[in-house]
Amino acid sequence: MAVIDSSTIRIMRKIHRWGGLVLAAFILFYCITGVLLNHRKAFRYFTNKEKTEYRVPASDTAKMRAFIDFYKGQINRTDDPTVIRIKKGKTIEFLYGSHGKTTYIIDPAQGRMERVEKQPVEPWSWLNRLHKAFKTGWTWVVISDLISICLIVVTITGMIIFKYRVADFISVALGVLIFILATAVAG
Repeated sequence: MAVIDSSTIRIMRKIHRWGGLVLAAFILFYCITGVLLNHRKAFRYFTNKEKTEYRVPASDTAKMRAFIDFYKGQINRTDDPTVIRIKKGKTIEFLYGSHGKTTYIIDPAQGRMERVEKQPVEPWSWLNRLHKAFKTGWTWVVISDLISICLIVVTITGMIIFKYRVADFISVALGVLIFILATAVAG
């Protein structure tokens, strides 16, 4: 087994300490948001819905049904779409499946129809599903929550127990500044 000299160990400790301090804000952010995303349904998907009801004149739904049935005939489907969108008053989109897995885009004025079929790109789609608790097993949710909570505790206790120098405070401030800039750019 190779022996690492003390100067290399000192350099690695400095890299670990400073890098950890700079990344502390990111680690806390990702752990906390990961736990929240695992339980987004419990938080009503982070939305508040305000419902207001109005009275409108009753109308015959046959015209709407005829419109939908006409375009279902165009795309050779008998089932109703999940979502119907009218874009810019020119095209009609029928979305089928989760997030429009299959989308039909119909341009009546041009006499053109496109079918767009979304195919997941692996392994990225699999990794993305790990943050969707309703698509993964409860064991994964529990494991990822526990790991996230452990990372939060280790990060916070690590920031508390170490003796800090001015350079360490600058590293933390730099990490927080980078975090703020990154969230501003992402938002």
